[in-house]
Amino acid sequence: MSLPPKSFRAHVGISPSTVSLAARDSILVIIDAQNEYASGLLAVSQPNIAYSRPNILTLLQRYRAAHAPVAHVVHITPPGAPLFTPDTPLAEEFSELAPLERASPQSSGDFEAVVQKRFPGSFAETDLQDVITRAGPEVRKVVLVGYMAHVCVSTTAREAHQRGYDVVVVGDAIGDRDIPEVPGRSGTPGLGATGEEVTKMVILELADIFATVLKTEDVQ
Repeated sequence: MSLPPKSFRAHVGISPSTVSLAARDSILVIIDAQNEYASGLLAVSQPNIAYSRPNILTLLQRYRAAHAPVAHVVHITPPGAPLFTPDTPLAEEFSELAPLERASPQSSGDFEAVVQKRFPGSFAETDLQDVITRAGPEVRKVVLVGYMAHVCVSTTAREAHQRGYDVVVVGDAIGDRDIPEVPGRSGTPGLGATGEEVTKMVILELADIFATVLKTEDVQ
């Protein structure tokens, strides 16, 4: 009987990470939680959006209560673009996640920052690195949530890993849309994978080498 496969991280002795808000060593990075993914052409499929969206809010509320740093990453596009169309609701972050100007901050890391990006990776030509540095030298753990799992979340996780951060992806606070079949691959045009299937594969890929994957309930 063959043994179950081990992850790359297990083979090289990387222990799973945990997140304790009391430790003040993490930043919550909310990636592209914008209306494009709720009601636009890139709408995240059900049941993905039904559980991931409220879980993102739960995590934001916990970070606020702990006076811990948060980065709201929003994707921007040129005027008239069909996706994340500027000056329309599609470009806006979910209303329940609107950034706060925190009154009487308790530490240098007690803030919420907005980071605008034009590429899949949240570090590419943005000030996210500066935001993390501002949060303090003790912040070496990035906690990622948002959309789409296979594009911006995955790319950001890999960027953060390359920068030496301890990367945590909250698996039930990310999501994806249904994606089409590749023409000619199966001979049957149409659905290639559901959003749930895409998200599961992203979680497996990231957990193998780039990140620890936790649930919302694990981040306290």
